[in-house]
Amino acid sequence: MSPETPRARILYGTSLVVGLSTVALLVSTAGPIGVTWDEPIYSEAAERAARWLGLVARGRLAQAFEPTSFGLSWGLVNEHPPLVRILNGLGWAWTRNWLPAPLSHRVGTMVLAGATLGILYGFLARHRHPRVALMAVAAWLTMPRLFFHMHLNTLDFPVAAAWILATGLFYVCFRPPQPRATASLWAGVGLGITLLTKITGVLLVPFWGLWLLLYRRTPRHLLLLALSGPVALAVLYLGWPWIWKDPVGGLLRWVRFFQGHYEIRQWFAGQLYVDTPWFVPPAVVAITTPVPLWVLAGVGAFRGIRWRPGPPRVEPWIGLHLLGMATVLGYYALPFTTPIHDQERLLLPALAHLAILAGEGFDGLWQALVPRTPLGRLRAAWGQGILALLLLLPGAVETARLHPYQLAYYSRLVGGLRGAQALGMETTYFAATYGAFLPWLNRLPPQSTLWVMPNSWDVIYYYQRQGLLRKDLVLLRPPGWGSFYDDQGVPFAVGTLADADYALIERRQTTFNRAIPEYALQLEWATRRPELARVEREGVVLASLHAADEARWLAVTQP
Repeated sequence: MSPETPRARILYGTSLVVGLSTVALLVSTAGPIGVTWDEPIYSEAAERAARWLGLVARGRLAQAFEPTSFGLSWGLVNEHPPLVRILNGLGWAWTRNWLPAPLSHRVGTMVLAGATLGILYGFLARHRHPRVALMAVAAWLTMPRLFFHMHLNTLDFPVAAAWILATGLFYVCFRPPQPRATASLWAGVGLGITLLTKITGVLLVPFWGLWLLLYRRTPRHLLLLALSGPVALAVLYLGWPWIWKDPVGGLLRWVRFFQGHYEIRQWFAGQLYVDTPWFVPPAVVAITTPVPLWVLAGVGAFRGIRWRPGPPRVEPWIGLHLLGMATVLGYYALPFTTPIHDQERLLLPALAHLAILAGEGFDGLWQALVPRTPLGRLRAAWGQGILALLLLLPGAVETARLHPYQLAYYSRLVGGLRGAQALGMETTYFAATYGAFLPWLNRLPPQSTLWVMPNSWDVIYYYQRQGLLRKDLVLLRPPGWGSFYDDQGVPFAVGTLADADYALIERRQTTFNRAIPEYALQLEWATRRPELARVEREGVVLASLHAADEARWLAVTQP
């Protein structure tokens, strides 16, 4: 399609509108979304990266590469590649004087989301159909949990965005019967950018390789995919300053860190797991995705089956997305890989593939209705709009109704949040509820000791450092536990929940259960200690703030 044609101009203009509208939607809904437990350290790393890039941009290379300066700039959370911190660091540097925290630390992710959906729309509208494109984009935005992650300064949505964009690039490069030699270059760039986001980008290699074995089984295709590997490693090296001095050693340390990942638990269906059963990843996706989108994705998959001639066969484009979902879900289902944790957080690339299949299913459903109903025969844009609205409304309504706690979303397949709780599912996680309690925390007596869930202390420190929470509140931490904020003089004391004046308890069942004694104490506080405030949806309490006794409760509630 020539960029000079009217159709091309309309396509590019619509893609731009989709991208800008996505950014506007995310920025306008970001205010009440609380800081999550991954964001404080990523925000600090983003600021340090932005300052280092500023030194380089001003030509102060000696200062930038001085060992102490370089180590401070890139050493924090160095087990992850830097693309997200660079993106959000630049966003912070450009907006910190006119956007409040945490929005200024998140704006880079939101711009990435806008760019991803704009590019996705343009790609699908050109290579498939505008109906497919619009429904796929709308599906991304009306999956409540995916919508939540699109706001955050974390790695989870960016790796899903890089994954799906790189896969589109791969498909375009390898789709022709005989791909050009540049296919390995472009596929390598896409793979390298995904690796610069998170190590799980390496799963693109078996995913793409399996697709080639099924649909393009020629030595040329397989050779070009193999040649994309060195290109990806070059992109990874060039984009990751931390490993410049020791590329091989740095990459080996990176891989080894995730080979021996620390133990992470997951609560599912009333049980606490370290090694989750194989069925947990697909089950999580099934119950945290709106039912109409699942139905549409099923229609899209069925539509891709070619029955004649010969045995049934899935067309390459549909097969690409089915294999993408299978790769993500299959990896976390294997017994020797990283166990699934935090529910859908690691599964967002699978949701991205599902959204595209939903777009295909909507197109197939509309085509089936055309000869059978008066509405279909009209082929009117408003007719398609009404059908799309009916299918998207459940997810959109749930997203709005739960806001800003979309991590508590469960589909009507299990009876929503209330039904999920009855089935023993985890009702929320990520410490995203803490922000709702800031007004109450700011009313606590001076130098009060506060207990929060282990490993979520940095969320409270972030609020203190950003001036959103009083700095005299003292966090209790077990002996030997630390925070990267400690060198900035944050207040803490050694202690447990039993020593606290007040406790902020998020009902994350992985750490709110009777299976582990230190967590069981939270249940006693939640049922017997005076309650100051709570967050709830559908009658399910997501988090609550408690005082140790009546006197401390009165100190806050009495004028």
